[in-house]
Amino acid sequence: MSLRDDTRALLERHGLWAQKRFGQNFLVDAGVVRDIAAAALRDAPKQVIEIGPGLGTLTSALLDLGAEVTAVEKDPGLVPLLEETLAGRPFTLVHADALKTDLAALWPEGTRPTVAGNIPYNISSPLLVQLVAQRERLGPVTLMVQTEVAERWMAKPGSKAYGSPTVLIQTWADIRRIRGVPPQCFLPPPKVHSTVVRFDWLPAPRVPVPDPAHYERTVRTAFGQRRKTLRNALRAGFSPEVVAAAEGALDLGRRAETLSLAELSALAEALRQG
Repeated sequence: MSLRDDTRALLERHGLWAQKRFGQNFLVDAGVVRDIAAAALRDAPKQVIEIGPGLGTLTSALLDLGAEVTAVEKDPGLVPLLEETLAGRPFTLVHADALKTDLAALWPEGTRPTVAGNIPYNISSPLLVQLVAQRERLGPVTLMVQTEVAERWMAKPGSKAYGSPTVLIQTWADIRRIRGVPPQCFLPPPKVHSTVVRFDWLPAPRVPVPDPAHYERTVRTAFGQRRKTLRNALRAGFSPEVVAAAEGALDLGRRAETLSLAELSALAEALRQG
């Protein structure tokens, strides 16, 4: 049988179905599964954190490549299935919400585990923030996300997709596209296309960031009201005096989407000194 047929049979045997509240669309293309597993483990630690293992399809592919997997699954209905189908393999299941879990702490200190997953699209933005915050304790990250999300993460200054998620990930990591995944590769098929991306953390930020928390605050405030000039947008998070003091560092008549990482770094420093 095909992976699609196997998935249908597995769901029927356990009386399960894809649940919208968990953003579930099960991957049923074996070639895509192999590509994600191979990309995740290429030149990366074999200790893996998988976010949202679902039916264990990607999990099995990672295990077949020699990985040890600790998976975080929120849906209680999938726990017995995963424990049954992956019994006896180097697999640990954590029944929890990934967004409320210290992911890096799932492995011993110093491990820097690889992260992988076909993640629910509705958690992509908060998950990115969490991964960036834990970057010093994590290895490479390979995720399948909605194509629109991937385009935002990889966007260039001046484009409509360029925003605070772009800046936050590109400041701290190299990001590259692995492959596209059309809707027919899922059961049930979503209404959107997907893209697999991998990011590798940089040894130091791409631009000077003496105060990461302040830098993130600056970026989020600058992009918080995209149609406004920086002069007006920044006042949502900084006093008029601090904004005025930053006038000499940058033309605040511009909009945030036109700024390079270097210019955003300079703006953050000017606001910090203001």
